Amino acid sequence: MTTQAQTLRRLDPHLVYFADAAGSLAMGAGLLVAADQLTDLAAWAMPSAFLSVIGFLLLPWAAFNLWIARSARPARIAVAANIVGDITWVAGTALLVAVHATGISGLGMVLLVGQGIAVGGVLALKLLGRQALTD
Repeated sequence: MTTQAQTLRRLDPHLVYFADAAGSLAMGAGLLVAADQLTDLAAWAMPSAFLSVIGFLLLPWAAFNLWIARSARPARIAVAANIVGDITWVAGTALLVAVHATGISGLGMVLLVGQGIAVGGVLALKLLGRQALTD
């Protein structure tokens, strides 16, 4: 019988980087276009420029993920840096949740926590496939 872990190991580890590239591009563009509206919707105390900067930074992140996804054998350092970036994102999200828990709307908290969980899931898949990707 095939276990879920065995099935995940057989998937092409490049796929999660393609998915991360697409998600990062979409989220980055969305933040750039709708930073003011999202800030209002979330009742976020931070200026909307914060979301605009995050949106802007997600565009090269999307390109970095796409480069790894398209590389047959990406350099270990590139994969490690990408994983560290995801760890940093999840930690930053946890910090934002802790600091802004009382000053953000329920919907804002759902959006913030939801994207943090999504990145955590992507991170887990990257960790599962890192050895196969770089060997």
